[in-house]
Amino acid sequence: MARQVRSEVTRRKILDAAVDVFDEVGYTVAGWGTIVERTGMTKGALYHHFDAKEPLAAAIIEEGSETLIATFRNGCGAGSPALENIIHGSFAVVNMLSSDKMARAAEQLAAALNGFNEAASGFYVKCVAELATEAGRAISEGDLRNDLDPDVVSRSIVGAMFGTRMLSNAMYGQDTDGGLVSERLSQIWELLLPGLVSEASLPYFRQFLYRESMRHARANSHNDAAPKQEIT
Repeated sequence: MARQVRSEVTRRKILDAAVDVFDEVGYTVAGWGTIVERTGMTKGALYHHFDAKEPLAAAIIEEGSETLIATFRNGCGAGSPALENIIHGSFAVVNMLSSDKMARAAEQLAAALNGFNEAASGFYVKCVAELATEAGRAISEGDLRNDLDPDVVSRSIVGAMFGTRMLSNAMYGQDTDGGLVSERLSQIWELLLPGLVSEASLPYFRQFLYRESMRHARANSHNDAAPKQEIT
């Protein structure tokens, strides 16, 4: 049992070191030697867990995707309308991407390795499948138009979530603050709602989006205003 715990601690140390290196220089430039040096381990110790850079990146993608799926699920109330869950969950995901280093690394690595790595492709497949379930329920509840395909709806929203962050990072710098990304996501939802939501439900969900946007704006404003703890 003690050996298993030590092995998990070592694996965690490797993953955390790799996340830092990938975050600093990107996957392509990150050298295996740099990752080994950052862990403070020998190559042999690292090879026991990962024999190359790509499987190490795949492990980060898989862990980060699990974090994001859990974040989305935690925002989905079983008794809440599915479309509320989708909107609330989309904001929760983009905020998690801004605040959680592992989730952010998974997002970046999935984009860099998509088409070349099974975990990278699976990252998006999992996100689309999770949201499509809620989209199907929202259609049956009459909030989304009944002529829509849940998978098409899901792909559009997932694309909007990750595309918003990618564009914000490209225009304003990597690790864009959560407030700006949430604001951009709110603007995209304002464009999406009239095309997705049934006529009867549209006024309610416009109000719901407004409340959700304001809630995240206040939360991000509070985080920005909070005094930073001085490191001595």
